[in-house]
Amino acid sequence: MKKNDMILIGIILAISLVALGTIKWFQSQNDVAQEVLVKHNGVVIKAFKLTDLTNEEFLYEENGEMNRIVVKNGVVSMADANCRDQICVKTQPITLNGGIIVCLPHKVTVEIYSEQGEENGLDSIAD
Repeated sequence: MKKNDMILIGIILAISLVALGTIKWFQSQNDVAQEVLVKHNGVVIKAFKLTDLTNEEFLYEENGEMNRIVVKNGVVSMADANCRDQICVKTQPITLNGGIIVCLPHKVTVEIYSEQGEENGLDSIAD
């Protein structure tokens, strides 16, 4: 290899490292605390922080109605419910701010909420 080839490889490597560092810095600036809100009739009955490390299970039972919400590795799902249609259980798991799972027969909602989405009026897609 010639001296100019080594210089060119060094410059490309330096630019790559700076770009990677910049991307990581911007990602750390956008980390916003998110919460999972479990509501019944619009009233929050359970709230907890959502991170990639969160492992929670919440069982809501009232008047013979049952919903089991599972949060694992930053993904929220309705694992089980005793409603007839099971639409809430079949709903895709949610991970982003504004994501929601609804059990209409039991009037239970599970949503991901973050202060950032409220503050600038943008959803996670527009960010």
